[in-house]
Amino acid sequence: MNCWKTINISRDYGTLRLIMFSGCTMLFSFLLYYLVISTFVHTTAYSIKISFSLFIAGILAIIIIHKCLHCLPIWVSGRKGTLTWKWMYGFPVMTLSLCTPLTKKLYVISLLMPVIVITSCTSLASIAFPTYLPLFSILAAVNFGLCFYDFIYVSYILKAPRQSYVTNHSEGVHILVKQQIIH
Repeated sequence: MNCWKTINISRDYGTLRLIMFSGCTMLFSFLLYYLVISTFVHTTAYSIKISFSLFIAGILAIIIIHKCLHCLPIWVSGRKGTLTWKWMYGFPVMTLSLCTPLTKKLYVISLLMPVIVITSCTSLASIAFPTYLPLFSILAAVNFGLCFYDFIYVSYILKAPRQSYVTNHSEGVHILVKQQIIH
């Protein structure tokens, strides 16, 4: 297979710019999510009694669930992908390593799975437990901030040829196409 394109969004856009856009995405998604859900769910007052440590644990859980949901379509399809922990800038980071290239369709499904599942779950939980609407709005916003990177990758991958494959490496994501044999 030949490499059609290598995508390294940190090199293309810059890490600081990506973090700023992700933070803005988090802020705007919180505002939009909260306003939309609060129009459907009517409560008189929000009196949440939750500890700060439990709130931080919820945010950390969203980050871990987000990464595991990326792996779920890969594992369900029978492909092998391993999650490993690495330390970057003093923080633990989960990374996914693929043993074989994935089809374009499976990779896009894998990238979009967290935004679909977590947003659906937080929306249903907000409707079921309206007292915790601000908490679920924050958790959904954190997920949207994490999905900002996924949306960038999806925009690149959707422009790739139809029968392409995708694999990730340390230098970025490679889009591969089968080599055509010319006689």
